[in-house]
Amino acid sequence: MFSRSRARSAAGATPVLPAQAERVERWMRRRLLSFARKTFAPHALSAALVAGLYWSLTHRRAVFLWLGLAALALVARLTVALANERRYPVADHPEGPPGGERPYLGPLLALSIVWGLSPFLLLPPGALNVELAALLGVALCAMLMGSVPAVALWRPAIAAWLVPLTAGMALYGAMHGGPAGWFLCLGILLFSAWIARLALAQRQMIARSVAMQFQTEALSEQLAAQKGDLERLNEERTRFFASASHDLRQPVHALALLSDAMRRELADHPARPMAEQVGAATASVGHLLDAMLDISRIDAGTVQAVPKPVALVDVFAQLSQVQGPRVEAAGLSLRVQASGHTLDTDAALLLRILSNLVDNAIKHAPRALGGRRILVTARRRGAGVRIAVRDEGPGVPAEHLPRLYEEFYQVGNPERDAAHGLGIGLAIVRRLALLLGGRTGVHSVPGRGSAFWIDLPLGAGQGTVSGFGDSTLAPMTAVTSGPMHLEPVHSHTHTLHSRRPNVLLLDDEHAVGDAMRLWLQPYCSAVHATRTLAEAQGVVAREGAALDVMLVDFRLAGAVNGIEAVQRLRRAAGRELPAILITGDTDPARVRAAYGSGLTVVFKPVQPQLLAQMLQAAAATPG
Repeated sequence: MFSRSRARSAAGATPVLPAQAERVERWMRRRLLSFARKTFAPHALSAALVAGLYWSLTHRRAVFLWLGLAALALVARLTVALANERRYPVADHPEGPPGGERPYLGPLLALSIVWGLSPFLLLPPGALNVELAALLGVALCAMLMGSVPAVALWRPAIAAWLVPLTAGMALYGAMHGGPAGWFLCLGILLFSAWIARLALAQRQMIARSVAMQFQTEALSEQLAAQKGDLERLNEERTRFFASASHDLRQPVHALALLSDAMRRELADHPARPMAEQVGAATASVGHLLDAMLDISRIDAGTVQAVPKPVALVDVFAQLSQVQGPRVEAAGLSLRVQASGHTLDTDAALLLRILSNLVDNAIKHAPRALGGRRILVTARRRGAGVRIAVRDEGPGVPAEHLPRLYEEFYQVGNPERDAAHGLGIGLAIVRRLALLLGGRTGVHSVPGRGSAFWIDLPLGAGQGTVSGFGDSTLAPMTAVTSGPMHLEPVHSHTHTLHSRRPNVLLLDDEHAVGDAMRLWLQPYCSAVHATRTLAEAQGVVAREGAALDVMLVDFRLAGAVNGIEAVQRLRRAAGRELPAILITGDTDPARVRAAYGSGLTVVFKPVQPQLLAQMLQAAAATPG
């Protein structure tokens, strides 16, 4: 009783809503009809056993009459069930047939009447045989109890099954009278009433359970729809930012080249400082685009870590060399506490992570107070090492900490002053940490400073410790295909050494092509600026072996992109003519395609000094 009460209480927590009532009722009727054929064998076996038992005890010929009536009722019930299944195939209606309730009730009612006649046809006539009547009463009670799951799903089915069966046995007991007869009458009535209540309670529980299932399905569909909407919005946002970034990179790319050309032409002119300011402003916009490109490259999967044994002391030494002057220029001090640990990681990416964290600490250090320090530490933590960059800045309130590694999220910079950063550096840190198999976090105390950390697994301590080569900190915007690495950026002095190359330029943007041509002319023996593939093929046919290198834009007018254009131009030249692919795309799919081409890839806006280096390297490549 206690368990049933708890079940009713739990089921009552999910009431059947009016809008769901018809659907729930329809579902239960369909399930009820699907049980019709399945209950044929148990009913037939029960009837045969009862008839056989009472024939052996009474030898009444009426037993065969009763068994024949039971067989007719069962055959009628099976016939109706099979006809309904043919009308509503299970393959088309897995939840059960959507119709046929009324024909179902007739055979069920007939079968109940047959069982109600059992006392009159199975028990011996005359005086009440208490033992045989009690035995039959037990059999009928068992039939009532076992039938609850089959009829509880529909109220008319409950009544059709219980009333005739109960009435027959109760009438038989009342007709014989006496203590035994009335006990038999009242007993079967009470038991039948309890069975009816149990069936109704079970029906209510099933209805609420089905209603909860429907609500869950509706919520799942709603969540799936919302997920689809969010994914679509995210794709639209990605396409928007990719298109906006590309369209913005085009003029910024041209402006960077033109401003550098202007600075070069005004080398001894009083307007040189103004040209420098134009270049600095252009570079500021370029840095924002570069940071967005870094995120796009990581998300596109074109940045891959190359783990090797790395000594942390070497990483910290490189960090001090790269960031030390910047920290001192900000009036701060940089202290590193190296450890003897060795990690299996990508040294260049780890250096980029730590450089971003130090750069973040510099931006948020209090300028008015000298002597403040930035501390970089590495300590063993479980099976890994925690590398932390600590500052003595103003700290960050607790409510902002969970979002600090999100893109463009900044604290204390409502005016979006670029001097305080762009809000992208920490987002890049988090993505690179995931590439290295680590995780990031932050701890901050307002008024005392913050500690940004990354947990990395320890290395096996074997193998030759790798170094950094020529890598130094710089934007990750111009690299050849393959693993991500850091390109050196030096001063504004850039020249092309040795002989001046003969360059083919293919860019459908007139302004960009002119800017590239103006900037390249002093460094090249010839610059052939073209806007279409046909024009470029004409230059290849005319110049032949005199061409040294091609600069080709990725996104060209028409169906042919820069990768296909390079392939066609190489076929026209009859050789692997060195080529540099220039693109302003940040869409992950296009970024993957660019790096998958095997070409040297440069992203707009191109740093003039970097373009000079890459052009010189490409021109020196035999083709």
